Amino acid sequence: MKDPLMIAVTRRRLSPAGRRAFNRALPLYVLAGVLEGLGLLALLPLAAAIAGESEPFGLGVGGWLAVIAALAVACLATTAAHTKTGYGAAMDFVRHGHLSLGDQIASLPLGWFHKGRAAQISTLVSSGFMSVGAVIAGTVSVVAVNAAGAATIYIGAWLWQPVLGLALTIGGPIAAGIMLLTQRIKRASDRRVVPTTRELSARILEFATCQPALRAAGQGADFAPLKAAHARNDAERRRDLWVSSGALALSAVAVQVVVVALMVAAAAAALDGRLTAIGAVAAIGLTLRFAQNLTNLGQMLVGVESARRPIDETDEILETPTLDEPAESAPITSPGEVELEHVSFGYEPGHRVLDDVSLTARPGEVLALVGLSGSGKTTVARLIARFWDADEGTVRVGGADVRELTTEDLMAQLSLVFQDVYLFDDTLWANIKVGRPGATDDEIARAAQLAGVAAIAERLPQGYDTRVGEGGSALSGGERQRVSVARALVKGAPVVLFDEATSALDAENEAAITAAVDRLSETSTFIVIAHKLETVAAADRIVVLDENGRVAETGSHEQLMDSGGAYRAFWRRRSEAAGWTLAEG
Repeated sequence: MKDPLMIAVTRRRLSPAGRRAFNRALPLYVLAGVLEGLGLLALLPLAAAIAGESEPFGLGVGGWLAVIAALAVACLATTAAHTKTGYGAAMDFVRHGHLSLGDQIASLPLGWFHKGRAAQISTLVSSGFMSVGAVIAGTVSVVAVNAAGAATIYIGAWLWQPVLGLALTIGGPIAAGIMLLTQRIKRASDRRVVPTTRELSARILEFATCQPALRAAGQGADFAPLKAAHARNDAERRRDLWVSSGALALSAVAVQVVVVALMVAAAAAALDGRLTAIGAVAAIGLTLRFAQNLTNLGQMLVGVESARRPIDETDEILETPTLDEPAESAPITSPGEVELEHVSFGYEPGHRVLDDVSLTARPGEVLALVGLSGSGKTTVARLIARFWDADEGTVRVGGADVRELTTEDLMAQLSLVFQDVYLFDDTLWANIKVGRPGATDDEIARAAQLAGVAAIAERLPQGYDTRVGEGGSALSGGERQRVSVARALVKGAPVVLFDEATSALDAENEAAITAAVDRLSETSTFIVIAHKLETVAAADRIVVLDENGRVAETGSHEQLMDSGGAYRAFWRRRSEAAGWTLAEG
């Protein structure tokens, strides 16, 4: 089996200093195992000296006791050295892993992130990295020490009593093969557990963050999807436990086969006079210790599989292609202008969400994107923000191709106000300041006033210094969106991408957000994914996307109503749904 201890892949994820520490630890592991094996082998000549049959290498009982004591001290010193070095390498993996993962996540396209990623990354950086650290600090050392010790005993057995070496030669490879087979079985079992564990983590996060909605539906403590995910994970873990137990039992059987073979060989050597009775006892003791080496190897080879999943997931994330960025951004020649030129895009090969879309938002213009669900409105906004790169065509912001702008310079041109607002577990004031960290207190206060956040602060116990909770859990959905609008106001970017809320807001939040949005549209190019008829009708221009992700019509409200095309049908359906009466003429 290739790299059963994952030494190569683990070393690759260490820092240069960590790799040097790991490289120093490996020979120390082997040396400790060799010293331990030599100490055990010294029992054989000691037994011969005690029996008075000879003084091997000219040493009597006292001499061999001194040799064993010296080997024990050397082994202890080597173990202390490799433990310190190994734990240093383990902590380096955790530290360097966090930094590498953080750097990679910061450079991945925004489209890579979805709800399931939070659970995956959370599990990976906590328990996952610690599992790998435990393998580096403990498992690798145990395997290396026991493997080196077993190899030393094997060589020594051949040199001292060939019949013992022959028994090891026959039984050792069989035991090793079975142990590697059990590792493969455990690896296959772990692959089945991983998806259910990831799903359970996602469901737990969902359960925790959606408590208001769940309780309103009477499911605060009885969330069926969480129960189902837990049941699937529990079933897979129980099956994995049986597999692990079976694998360990199989390894134990293999070890016992070797033990029996060695005992038979020792007994045979004693019966024909090649070993004294005390020598046979020493050989059997050596056999039992050799068996313990093999048992430890079997257990650790099965245990090391717990670290393979986080290593694989780390590799997957770190090897995910990032969007290419220029060393230096192209100049912004038309601040506030946004253009899509013959843009096509699909999330999956062969399935286009947008097909040959061309549109232009002029500086200072309010452009509304309308269309049926799935027509690609949100995708247009996300391509402008470069969540992904278009498969075909060009997206320009400020006159520059977004692929020729650094992420920092592109984001400086845009403010994003989407429905899924995320607030940090910080103060209300700090969450507004995220829009522009260099903003003055007066600018933040003015943005908060315009977006209606000042009214929220007045109701909170510590005003703007009140912490809003993880994800803004202390605020309502409408209040969170008001904070998001305040961020956009304080940032003052030339272009605002606004995904209008589809859900109904209370009158206070609706009024505050509408007033703030009106202010944003006065100072920036305003591209809105529109759901409300009032917003659509007030836009300077409207782009209608059909169900195939193509531009069906473009024009003002009056122009499109007069044309009698897709927009007029859209308007009629929405008006009827809202209980309005369409006035002809």
